[in-house]
Amino acid sequence: MRTVGVLVLPGSRVFDLGVVGEVWGEDRTDDDIGPFELRLCTPGRTATAIHPYGRIAPTHGLSGLDECDLVVVPGRADPHASVPPNAVKALRRAHQNGVTVAALCSGAFTLAAAGLLDGRDATTHWRLLDDLIAAAPAARVQRDVLFTDEGGVLTSAGVVGGLDLCLHLVRRELGAGVAAKLARRMVMPPTREGGQRQYVDTPMPPRPSRAGIASTMDWAMGRLGESIGVDDLVGHAGMSARTFHREFTSATGATPGRWLRGQRVRYAQRLLEATELPVERVAQRAGLGTAANLRRRLRAEVGVGPDSYRRTFRQEA
Repeated sequence: MRTVGVLVLPGSRVFDLGVVGEVWGEDRTDDDIGPFELRLCTPGRTATAIHPYGRIAPTHGLSGLDECDLVVVPGRADPHASVPPNAVKALRRAHQNGVTVAALCSGAFTLAAAGLLDGRDATTHWRLLDDLIAAAPAARVQRDVLFTDEGGVLTSAGVVGGLDLCLHLVRRELGAGVAAKLARRMVMPPTREGGQRQYVDTPMPPRPSRAGIASTMDWAMGRLGESIGVDDLVGHAGMSARTFHREFTSATGATPGRWLRGQRVRYAQRLLEATELPVERVAQRAGLGTAANLRRRLRAEVGVGPDSYRRTFRQEA
């Protein structure tokens, strides 16, 4: 994945273009990342108005997409805006030639216009999901994911989901080590798996507004290594089990049990990154019991075991 083409159409979103530029347009060869060639491709190779302000000077016309390893399609201010026929042909040609095509946010509608979502999983910004179902009735639209990956065609949820998708592509094509370095340079978590909810019923605050939930989360975070479970969380909050589950899920987007497991896995990740503790001891400190359980949980969350994770993400002194 050395040559990345960006299909820039009228109304393409500045943020999405910035995401692509941040991932593949910066010179980070001093950190053994890249080099990459980033092509800005517009119909007719003409300067194009982008949203919410400015115009972009292309480096290539649509033929510039032909020899790319990856084509990225940013979202547009009006996702329902017509897609020029020559852009549709260029996308189809790239896909038929085996080029990976990825859409950020409402860029999924551009892929829908080219017929590239038919028979595939797809997603977009949560407010546009019903519209995408109408625009691509043959697609399998996924409501509760950050991105989808069908190998040759990928889509992402809104805004920051595009960054998750781009880092996923770097990890997929260039390896976890390069993705980790890049994430560190961008001050981002190294990975968020695609199968996460785009949003929660109420935005996730550092401390949920319900005092009992917030204090219980703080209490649990200080006791991850102990054998506490959901019943202990309920008892600390002083609520009925039903009320606690409802309030907790509304505040965090996760059930109490899933949240607790996730916090233990993330704590184990931090220990693997920052300490030399044996894997068995990391599992105990994080409340996961055994090394076997840690391996199982970590593989489920990030796709690798603790030894591989430590080699990739170990913080240098």
